[in-house]
Amino acid sequence: MKRLLSVTISALFVLAVGCAPPSSTTTPRSTGICGPNTAPASSATTDAASDLVTLQVAIISIPDVAPAKLAEHCGFFAQEGLKIRWTEIRGSADAVPGMASGDTHVALWNYVTGYGVEDRQPGLARLIADAYQAETNTFLLMVGKDSPIQSLADLKSNGTRKITIGVGTFKSVSTLTAESTLRIAGVTADDIKFVQVPLPQMAAAVQTRRIDVGWITEPFITFFKSQYGGRVLADVATAGTSQWPIAGWAVSTKWADANPSLVARFQRALARGQELAARDDSTVKKILPSYTHIDEKTARSITLGSFPLTLNPNRLQRVADAMIEFSKGKPEAEKYLTKPINVTDLLWQAPGSASTPSPLSSPGVTP
Repeated sequence: MKRLLSVTISALFVLAVGCAPPSSTTTPRSTGICGPNTAPASSATTDAASDLVTLQVAIISIPDVAPAKLAEHCGFFAQEGLKIRWTEIRGSADAVPGMASGDTHVALWNYVTGYGVEDRQPGLARLIADAYQAETNTFLLMVGKDSPIQSLADLKSNGTRKITIGVGTFKSVSTLTAESTLRIAGVTADDIKFVQVPLPQMAAAVQTRRIDVGWITEPFITFFKSQYGGRVLADVATAGTSQWPIAGWAVSTKWADANPSLVARFQRALARGQELAARDDSTVKKILPSYTHIDEKTARSITLGSFPLTLNPNRLQRVADAMIEFSKGKPEAEKYLTKPINVTDLLWQAPGSASTPSPLSSPGVTP
């Protein structure tokens, strides 16, 4: 996901930059981002860098990825002998072909999409770390400033044209949380029509009335409000979806089983970045401009979710259970899951190990 740099950027430019590759040259201006006694990765020597093992990692340029970017910037990956080659994807589903072929080693894994992949292609990928959890005002349904839609009740079908809701991808966290929120207002998926729109283009799609409502996350919430006067219709991370698990990190099972040491090294480095983000979210806001192309002022003003420090299957099971609930009565092709999933089975274990090691554990973190 990419970001918009000034108030003069047009909707067409938003569409143009939406799929551009993330920046690899911009570095945070701030000092102290890596903590005491830690030098940024840019200080590493060329000779040392040439000895690093390269991992192919698929990401979406959103706040969820910030701990991994912090781990790279602060040299944590390099200290584990790793170099990360980032691949930009629109959504977790885009990582599936690479995970299947082994070309992609690690990917940011939207839990809803990831569980759906397990349902269709069992054993393709396994979870190795948590990434991001929704908090208040981080995932919203939004409408244009002049939209006639004033409440969720207005989305109820009147038998004519269905209201369109833009979502990042079908059968994903965006559709699931939207359905959960709509149900409370007595609106079902039959009343509306989901339209797939890349998240960086969502605000422009609402503004130009390509869609009626957009499922929007940061940093695009802040952009939509400040540039277009976008209005919040509903927060999709409340009630039954409060503190909703959003995404984690998954590995290609085949690759991971053949390279358990590399997985463990990736986990250790990532955990250090996750701890930085969890301890002080200002580090996230400082690193965001280096890979999302949002300006520093905007980065400082966005609302962030939280960065869990443990991969807790009990918490993640909420997502799988909701997917089963919202699959009831739907045609087979539209179901999130065709059968229940036990999330514990999706946690990667090194061959021969008795249990999955937790890369980092911290008291006081929401389980």
